[in-house]
Amino acid sequence: MNALKQPPQPAVTKRADVVVTICTFRKQARPGVQSTPASLPIDTQDKVQAAWIERVQKLPSNVAAGEIYAGRGFSLAARASEIASAKLYILSAGLGLIAADRKVPLYGLTVSTGHSDSIAARVSGEFDAGAWFAGLQTSPLSDRWVDAVGQGSGRILIALTRPYAQMVGESLAALSPQVLVRLRIFGASLASVLPPALHPALAPYDARLEAILPGTRSDFSQRALYHFVGLVAGDGQQDRHADYGAVTSALLKVTAPERPRRPRRSDAELLELIAARMQSQLGVAHILRALRNEEGVACEQSRFSRLYRIALQKREAA
Repeated sequence: MNALKQPPQPAVTKRADVVVTICTFRKQARPGVQSTPASLPIDTQDKVQAAWIERVQKLPSNVAAGEIYAGRGFSLAARASEIASAKLYILSAGLGLIAADRKVPLYGLTVSTGHSDSIAARVSGEFDAGAWFAGLQTSPLSDRWVDAVGQGSGRILIALTRPYAQMVGESLAALSPQVLVRLRIFGASLASVLPPALHPALAPYDARLEAILPGTRSDFSQRALYHFVGLVAGDGQQDRHADYGAVTSALLKVTAPERPRRPRRSDAELLELIAARMQSQLGVAHILRALRNEEGVACEQSRFSRLYRIALQKREAA
């Protein structure tokens, strides 16, 4: 099924008030070092966050947030917001909760570990992702949940990965009961990292989604959200039980495809394979697809993107 094709829709297409998706490590342009955690001192989390907020506020804000992020997952979420006639917001580890049409600076920061732009590496002691997000939401950089989703009565569709669920879970769970019943949360294996108050909002998607709208592990949540938008009716009753009944019915019609078992390789081995491929082709997507399909290599997209940048830097320095 083509990712951007939807079945015929009812004349009324207001399917949600708000769509929220995570930011992506891939951006349309690479930020300078002064716009990344690498420029910050190692200190306590409070001091690191204060330094980051001060730094970002001095950067020029001349690009709409929705124009910064790249990748299939973000594109699917943006397209879903258009189909649903919903306002698009982005969960940013560097800025907080931001509307897609808001002008923001180009930056590079993630709460995930193992990345060159990981903010956790600048914090002495244990990093608290939830406290980091709470700090962003009280700064001028971010909108607040209540301002973004507190009005209206329509669905609030949120695509999350586990790191971002850990970051925003507590703040979401603190919303009023009237808002909580409007939430529809999409993602894989989120129950263990979200507060119990949010568990009823988890959409019942699983590996069978691969038979309907295949993709990677990193874009699972946006694929599920996009598929959901094609299932639900327009205005009128927006009952969560009925919504998730439609999801269950759709999944009952398909079987999860068997995933090929690919051997895992060390970073050094992958760098060697990437360097060899760079002799004849460039581009994260092209080389990753070749390694998976031709070399039978297992590698998550986020890990591959990090290694690809290292290989590219080595090539340019040679």
